[in-house]
Amino acid sequence: MNRFYSAVAALLCAAFILSACATVAGGMVGGGVGRMAGDEQAGRMIGAGIGMMIDISD
Repeated sequence: MNRFYSAVAALLCAAFILSACATVAGGMVGGGVGRMAGDEQAGRMIGAGIGMMIDISD
């Protein structure tokens, strides 16, 4: 049964990433830029927010 739940979780993650790819990419890029600037959390939030606007407008 645990194997079934693992497969379901993997499918849900894949569906989330495909439907919100700009949000995920924006969060990763923002986290990297924020780490270099010294505030990783703020960079991640800004990047994900911009990516979310792109996903909504598409």
